[in-house]
Amino acid sequence: MAGKTMLRRLWIALVVGLLAGCSSAEVRRIPGNPDPIIKGEMTEEKARRALEMKLTKHLDFLEQNSERYKKKVVSLPAGETRYHYKYYERFPEGPEGLDIEVTHLETFAPSYKAMVKYRKIRYQTRYTKSKNRASKDNDFMRDEGIQNEKYEFDGAKWDLKSSIFEVRKTSVYSEDRWLATRGRIRRVEEEKPELFVDKVRNLFGLLD
Repeated sequence: MAGKTMLRRLWIALVVGLLAGCSSAEVRRIPGNPDPIIKGEMTEEKARRALEMKLTKHLDFLEQNSERYKKKVVSLPAGETRYHYKYYERFPEGPEGLDIEVTHLETFAPSYKAMVKYRKIRYQTRYTKSKNRASKDNDFMRDEGIQNEKYEFDGAKWDLKSSIFEVRKTSVYSEDRWLATRGRIRRVEEEKPELFVDKVRNLFGLLD
């Protein structure tokens, strides 16, 4: 029973990383003072504008620091194993491509919720158990898709509640250009993490 529980934790951790591109390091990829100060009586338009300003600042920050993040190794914990990789992001439409839908709630807190969508391109190396190999790996895959986020307003600022990157297209760099892949692509650098990868592949069809 303990073995099955550990295995479940392992593939859940990796699947979350693959779908959302999340890691403990991603939380720190935010600008200083990301939330604008809201003055006067709160309205739906003010709340929406505050979220738009927050997201604009965040996207601009990630674009401006993409070259630095391109060289930075981050980690994804999966039970007792830790996978290492590098990634950075670009936003082809910039803040102008933000699709923000704010809903007023008849509650004190949260008083508003919001659904946000925008196009994103994520460049990412493969997962490896070796931090040293991850630092030397410059073979990035390119995932293109839609970022879907949910926010709630606590009366002073917007808090991110969920974030999922919906990948529509994956490409690899070959012959001096990006070529769209056909079928599944290996995301783990090791030849065979054995039962772990087999379990993820069978359940989600994510890995070869």
